[in-house]
Amino acid sequence: MPVARQADPQAPSVEQSFYRPSDACRYLGFCRSKLHKIAEQDPDFPRKIRLSSRCVGWRKQDLDAWLKVKAERGGVI
Repeated sequence: MPVARQADPQAPSVEQSFYRPSDACRYLGFCRSKLHKIAEQDPDFPRKIRLSSRCVGWRKQDLDAWLKVKAERGGVI
């Protein structure tokens, strides 16, 4: 029988999730080239966060806010 584990209080909550490019693509439903094109051309798209020279990504809450604005404006992605 599996042992139930307590939630780690130091673990980030769902609202604080950090999406690497492949995760952001899955979340948004884009291919990687479309993600990079939108990141470069859409001034409202959240800026990527650079954690190191080879590690970038976006906060889930920033992507959610961008999607909300797009939905409210009826914008095409």
